Amino acid sequence: MPESDRFGTGSRRVSPLAAGVVVAAVAALVLTMLQHQPAAPVSQPQAIRAALRAPRVAQILSGSHWDKAVAGPIDPHLEQVNFYAGDRIVAAVALQGGSKATQTINFREMQVPYGDWIAYQPAVLALLSVLFVVMAGVSPWRRIRNLDVGAALSLLGSVLVFQHRYIDISVLAAVPGMTYLLLRCACKALGPDREPAASTPLLAVLTPGLDPARRVRWLRGLFVVLALVFLMVTVTSFDAVDVTYAVMEGATKIVHGVLPYGHMPPGIIHGDTYPILSYLLYTPLALVAPVSNVWDSVDAALAVAVLAAVMGAWAMFRITAGGRVRARPSRPVEAEEAGLRAALAWLAFPPLLITVSTGTTDVVLGAMLLVALLLWCRPAACSGMLALAGWFKLAPFALLAVCLAPLRGRRLACALAAIVAVSVSVLVVVVALGGLHGTSDMIHAVAYQFTRGSIQSVWGAVGNATVQPLAQGAVLGLVAAAMVKLRREPQIASDRVRMAALSAAILLGLQLTAEYWAFLYLVWVVPLAGVSLLADARGGACEPVVAPTALSHIPDAAPAIAA
Repeated sequence: MPESDRFGTGSRRVSPLAAGVVVAAVAALVLTMLQHQPAAPVSQPQAIRAALRAPRVAQILSGSHWDKAVAGPIDPHLEQVNFYAGDRIVAAVALQGGSKATQTINFREMQVPYGDWIAYQPAVLALLSVLFVVMAGVSPWRRIRNLDVGAALSLLGSVLVFQHRYIDISVLAAVPGMTYLLLRCACKALGPDREPAASTPLLAVLTPGLDPARRVRWLRGLFVVLALVFLMVTVTSFDAVDVTYAVMEGATKIVHGVLPYGHMPPGIIHGDTYPILSYLLYTPLALVAPVSNVWDSVDAALAVAVLAAVMGAWAMFRITAGGRVRARPSRPVEAEEAGLRAALAWLAFPPLLITVSTGTTDVVLGAMLLVALLLWCRPAACSGMLALAGWFKLAPFALLAVCLAPLRGRRLACALAAIVAVSVSVLVVVVALGGLHGTSDMIHAVAYQFTRGSIQSVWGAVGNATVQPLAQGAVLGLVAAAMVKLRREPQIASDRVRMAALSAAILLGLQLTAEYWAFLYLVWVVPLAGVSLLADARGGACEPVVAPTALSHIPDAAPAIAA
């Protein structure tokens, strides 16, 4: 019997739901057994007393009306003490060995948590919100897409609450919107393929006097204006987030021939916890603008964040509008308008301007994932891009499983070869910089992300970490169910929109169940959810794929997916 026939027969005996439930149950059991909290250097009362004795703490707390202090381990050697006035955080103190203060933060003197103050202005956020609704919404209003728009826009609430120092409430405020989008994206990806109800873009309803060609010209101009706004707001930002300094410091170490892991300067706690590509990508900037401490300029990294946001918008345009047809000199005007609406909706997503103004690498990751989705018809290219994204931030490695699931034969071999080539190249750099023990140094440093202690997570906010392994198991079950579904029905993988939805669902699940969460991470998933739920994608399909039993003579018929 041909290999594809054997595969088709075997795959029908496995239900995606059954596979997901089994994997979720086993994973939850294993993760529960492995779960442990980092051991604190000293007890909570001792840590609080040590923090109160630290320099400047008494002055910082004076007049703050603080009424609560919470201590928790960061790692076996570091402990953090947070002081609250009600639910608002007032100050934070990091203690080495439970006694020596290594970092003290006065949140009351900070105008904004991080990023540029202009991006937080109510008028700016209101204008961006209106533009987001106009670009993504449809008429009539009783359409599920408008509910999707509302769910995405609700995530702004988490940012606003965080701005006013309500840390726990900020995390919990994002849970309803993220959970809704996770379920919607999962159903979109793995459920029945239904045609959406007839609707008209809200922009067309609001501008009935403009013909499509003229509307496209206006949208192009608006795109340029928004890009300039991002540039002006970001390059004038004085409050870059700590990860921006960390990657620039690590890149500077690489320029000097030193592996960042274990050799980072003081100032950023665990600044070496990122995969090596996070630092390598910024080495060209470190050559001309090295960073050795938090007082150095990171303007070049801020410019990279702007470039990544614009590149993500371009990828949104290309995915939605589709490529140019050789027989025609230009795209249909309707397709170009749909692409521009999608790109502008992404740039108008209110938290994006704030996130870009922090200089965080999360914006770069969002662009990498969109480029991977754009390359999805090319197995080697899209798999290689996902591997690059995984070596930049770990989360995209989870997408490789569903990327490879529908592939067979030569396409699978090419995709695996691309992943191996990227990974080997990265590891060669690590060994060249750090010697044979460089790889183990990197693994040890990056492993902190899986063992870290943090109150800034869903589980820290609710004060119950015992349920976390169950939720993590459910995410792994979703991945397993998706893999079986794609193996059984590879024609699903021919729909880029559904694969974008699946990728968004997996990444949302990872964020909700992680040890640490910040609103900066939303830029990983909102563009993918936007492609699947909020855009009129016209370039979403590759060549059609039929069931493997009907293609037993073509072993590599299933297309690749990029996300």
